[in-house]
Amino acid sequence: MEQIITVKLNSLKDFREFMEFATMLNGSARAIQGETNVDAKSTLGIASIMDLGDFNLKLIDCSDSELEKFKKWEV
Repeated sequence: MEQIITVKLNSLKDFREFMEFATMLNGSARAIQGETNVDAKSTLGIASIMDLGDFNLKLIDCSDSELEKFKKWEV
């Protein structure tokens, strides 16, 4: 099952916490911003798009409890 939320990371603290949650996901995740589509578990991928504003986080085969962890950044 796929779930999509729009998120925005506002600080380095947000970035670090986001990456901690993303790397622990049982499923996979994509970060999509316009034409850019990166692996949300990739530190470099997220760093490259977070400064450009909000992005869509697509969680694939993740539990509801895993999704809840990312809701703190939902816009």
